[in-house]
Amino acid sequence: MTSIAGRSAPILPVPVAVDPPGGFWEREASHYPQPLSPLTRSLWIRPVNAIWRQIAADTGMFIDGIAFEEIGGWVYTRVVPLGGKDRKPLPAPLMWLALRTIPFLRRRVRAGVRSIRDDLMLKYIERWHSGGRERQIDAIASLRGIDPFTLDADAAASHLQETIDFWTASVDLHFRLVVPIGALFQLVLACTELLGWEEREALELLVGLSGKSTEPSHRLAALTRMAADRPAVRAFLDRADATNAHRLADIDSEFAAAFAAYQHEFGFRALRYEAADPSLDEVPALTLHLIRDQLVRGYDPAAEDATRLHQRDASRQRARAALTSHSEADRERFERMLSRAERYYPVREENEFFTVSQPTALVRRAALACGRRLAERGQIDDGEDVFFLELAEIAGALRAGTDQHALVTRRRGERTWVLAHPGPPAYGANPPARPPLSIFPEEIAFTIRGVDWATDRIFGGAANRSQAERRRVRGTAASPGRYTGVVRVVHDETEFDKIRAGDVLVCPITSPVWSVVFPSVGALVTDTGGILSHPAIIAREYGIPAVVATGDATETLQDGQTVTVDGRTGEIEVVG
Repeated sequence: MTSIAGRSAPILPVPVAVDPPGGFWEREASHYPQPLSPLTRSLWIRPVNAIWRQIAADTGMFIDGIAFEEIGGWVYTRVVPLGGKDRKPLPAPLMWLALRTIPFLRRRVRAGVRSIRDDLMLKYIERWHSGGRERQIDAIASLRGIDPFTLDADAAASHLQETIDFWTASVDLHFRLVVPIGALFQLVLACTELLGWEEREALELLVGLSGKSTEPSHRLAALTRMAADRPAVRAFLDRADATNAHRLADIDSEFAAAFAAYQHEFGFRALRYEAADPSLDEVPALTLHLIRDQLVRGYDPAAEDATRLHQRDASRQRARAALTSHSEADRERFERMLSRAERYYPVREENEFFTVSQPTALVRRAALACGRRLAERGQIDDGEDVFFLELAEIAGALRAGTDQHALVTRRRGERTWVLAHPGPPAYGANPPARPPLSIFPEEIAFTIRGVDWATDRIFGGAANRSQAERRRVRGTAASPGRYTGVVRVVHDETEFDKIRAGDVLVCPITSPVWSVVFPSVGALVTDTGGILSHPAIIAREYGIPAVVATGDATETLQDGQTVTVDGRTGEIEVVG
């Protein structure tokens, strides 16, 4: 697997300005553990900030959105207060009056109240279930039907713009489908207030419902069963690598055809939120290794599904038994919140698959086609160099014929410098405390609590915490169970080939595409993320013990150590 960092010739570092904007900014390592390529930077930062501003206004959130910013080459984020600046809040009585008299605040209050009373969260979910998902799938198939490598330079530039427009619309949809995460907040509140449950217990009511998390591995299991009966294929799996994976058809043409069909359906996905990284179908050796690991571990998806179903049913029976002594209103509240959460929970991972991962793969393919044209014309050295150009620069180079060697060289030097100068956990002073929730209308107070809750549970609140005790690492309990195994520290997708069946996967974070790796590992430990981060959800779907938000497990733990991971207490103990 290659990456934009890979070049044999030495690259001279080029310093990057570190100029933090005003406000409080936290390092966003849960989605962006590495610096962004220039292409992805131009794809993500400004468009996503504009999308979040609009979503905040449409839904009446009492913020101006969530903002992302590159500072010193690393991605930082902040929740933007209304008005855009961190200010000392008015005294509660004055703020109460301002909410009811200042036109801008009154409009935001009305939008927030209307959003809750009209149940905008449920509308977003139902739009997805009632045709949104299928429309997205059809649009992806249409764009995939175009081979950009057959297009001339002008047509390739136009196709790239078309994929960018689709990507932007897809990401707008993606974040609107994040808003209904409030349905999980409502379920957690109900379970806490009615049953005295912890969040982890409430989420066990939903385990097994995120089918898009497990579908790639379950479908891969069919290939594994096919390989089990073919000695030549099994022997090839043990020696498959990047140099010989293309020879699978010479070994077994029938198995190779089934493998190609799998790669077409599940491999056209970005490995993370970076267009410069190869998509899964570009690294067939990885999928072959996963089949090998499934054979070693005896992965049984049917048994896994049965276990998850039993776990979910047991959790629901326990809740309903405890509620028999409650009022009918309490029981109805629980069932209503459970039903809403059931409708949303599968969308969390479907959303990523169809609105981010595949659209990003489309952009990558279109950009590579443009890169090939630029390389053929001598404007860059290699097609992959296109990722060191921003989107407007790519189109401009194709149409004007300008040489881009100097710019690519400088951008490579900047990346080298950035990687050698990791940013601090945060910039700016902690934002001032907000006024008490009691001064807000009930609907607005609920929205504020929900935004705070979701932000913490997705991104995590413990990143960059230093572990004082080297033989015991602590984080957030994310998926129950205990497992003892060998540590395998994997910093990014280029190190997947290190993983062996049964390892404890220790990594900064995982993107949803990493779900295909989960049947190979015995437990998961991450530096960042919260209980509703993608790795936490996927671990629960696979029944793998997981601890997230350790802060620095990738630095504290080392390859080859034996550890016990406890997914209920959030502790990892070095035992050998």
